[in-house]
Amino acid sequence: MTGTSMDGIDISLVQTNGVELKRLNQNYFYKYSNETKKFLLSILNVDLKINLKRKRYLDNFVTNEHYLALKDLDIVQKCDLIGFHGQTIYHDPKNKNSVQLGDPKKLAKLLNKDVVFDFRSNDITFGGQGAPLAPIYHQLIIQKLNVKLPCCILNIGGISNLTFWDGKILIGFDTGPGNALMDDYSLTTFNKNFDKNGNFAAKGIPIEEEVEKFVQHNFFSKPPPKSLDRLSFIENYNELIKKNYSCYDIMATLAEFTVETVALSLNLLPEKIDNILITGGGHNNVHLMKRLKQRLKTNFVNAKDLGLQFDYIESELIAYLSARSLYELPITFPTTTGVKKSSSGGVLYKNL
Repeated sequence: MTGTSMDGIDISLVQTNGVELKRLNQNYFYKYSNETKKFLLSILNVDLKINLKRKRYLDNFVTNEHYLALKDLDIVQKCDLIGFHGQTIYHDPKNKNSVQLGDPKKLAKLLNKDVVFDFRSNDITFGGQGAPLAPIYHQLIIQKLNVKLPCCILNIGGISNLTFWDGKILIGFDTGPGNALMDDYSLTTFNKNFDKNGNFAAKGIPIEEEVEKFVQHNFFSKPPPKSLDRLSFIENYNELIKKNYSCYDIMATLAEFTVETVALSLNLLPEKIDNILITGGGHNNVHLMKRLKQRLKTNFVNAKDLGLQFDYIESELIAYLSARSLYELPITFPTTTGVKKSSSGGVLYKNL
């Protein structure tokens, strides 16, 4: 899995039938070079439906990165199936369009393995937004941890998404920015791919009126299910960084925007949660986690003590969805993507 943070490729080997999942504690991270990350960021929000030649080039580029990530790993020989999400560069739920770069036929041939790809199109065909995909796997995690319900899992990637489970109702939606805006500012201002531990943000003071401007975005007044593109808040971001604020105050403001949008999202749930579990790159941001704990005032589950690998939940997810695809089990639901009925997804590309 490579997500909207565009930092690299998460890889996990798991044993799953799409209902249960056993972790085999073989996880790997393939870091994108700075050149690759900057290149991928430069093509964001480009709808490539018409320019097929350009799309083929980009599909090959992303596929080659995945091949480089996998080619020397012994887990490739051990596995029966590879789940390949591809790189999202464009997501427009309003017009039912989501673009994931990658060539599954080429990857299947290069690695001599069957590949499952294209997890979103079927959902979009049947009226859904194609995102988020995580709730069905998050539900399994919550059940396995046996935490008190109702519970939420918040994944803080480039975009943050939330799953709510109370034992009966499964709800999922994007909450707002995760790390994307902070990462972009860190890269352009400090020449760092991310704000390690939130150290830059911790040196600043959030500018309240700017946070308020961000949360006036019409996305936050919409009820779930709902989803976002990585560039959904780019206009607000561009306005903020033009102003004569200190770089640390800007970073603190971007962090606070993420915190505030999570708090707003919890207000959209049918009942108050008893527990929250945070995964994704954002859980490594000490400042962000401190602010979330202060703002949310709910119990934070310490999943590390329970054996969860925070950084590899999404790669496990893609493996889980691949098995569900193979066995034609549903991966999206009316309460997670807005699809008309629970639907399976993904396309199997046989190594021929």
